[in-house]
Amino acid sequence: MAILFHCPWENADEWLAALRSAMPRDEIRVWPNVGDAEEIDFALVWQIPHGELGAFPGLLGISSLGAGVDGLLTDPELPANVQIARLVDPLMADRMAEYVCGNVLYYHLGHDRYAEQQRFGRWRRRPHVDARDRFIGLLGLGHLGRRCAERLGEFGFNLLGWSRGPKEIRGVHCLHGNDRLDEVLERAGILVVLLPLTIDTENLLDKVAFNVMPRGAYLINCSRGEIVDEEHLVAALDSERLAGATLDACREEPLPADHPLWKHPKIRITPHVASLSEPVTGALILAEQVRRARRRQRLVDVVEVARGY
Repeated sequence: MAILFHCPWENADEWLAALRSAMPRDEIRVWPNVGDAEEIDFALVWQIPHGELGAFPGLLGISSLGAGVDGLLTDPELPANVQIARLVDPLMADRMAEYVCGNVLYYHLGHDRYAEQQRFGRWRRRPHVDARDRFIGLLGLGHLGRRCAERLGEFGFNLLGWSRGPKEIRGVHCLHGNDRLDEVLERAGILVVLLPLTIDTENLLDKVAFNVMPRGAYLINCSRGEIVDEEHLVAALDSERLAGATLDACREEPLPADHPLWKHPKIRITPHVASLSEPVTGALILAEQVRRARRRQRLVDVVEVARGY
């Protein structure tokens, strides 16, 4: 038995060291040096080239090295009847919550407007909005969304949540289903996107959606770039329909240095860092997934392929 590892990240060596520490008796083979393909029984991967996983007939399970699995599910040759899991690490949820709270507070406190004033040496106090009067919309109420809601709730914000299926989260007015999305959009002064990328969520936020949002609202995308129509976003910002946007995810990653999004005065960009997985804690969770697969048990946080997450 052996484990396949594929990681294109800058800290791939840290991941490999952490996995070997968590599974000292296991052989971990780094793609493309896989050796005898029939000996591979588990795959720990991120963005492995499509078609590669079909080469391992003894595969018992596949786990993403992060929360997202769209890179796996879009593989037309993904092995059938093999359990696929996402990495759900409490530390990742805390990191996401910190990122979201930081950006929500940046806009809530008007720091974007004050930063603009500073450029021109303009000393002007702007009207303050109390947290109890600010509506924050959360699209996506899974593990990460729930943690963000808990943290944001501590500030006293009015929280609106939307998801595909029904959810109950203390302090959040939860709505679900396509016919209830506009109820969140039309009230959210700050909209936070935490949805998985699926056929249903691609281009979910387009011109129509932006026109539903309150004039002067803000967008924070912490999920996948394909969920936001970037052309329509820029148009909404230029027309002052939206006041600003923070993008931690873009359609093209890495975002080219000459891409116009970098220079838009109302857009803040971070390089997909909102909820980075941590090798030390993640490796322990993944090691347990491998053990469960070899015991022929159901993996934790299994993906429903038909649903897309």
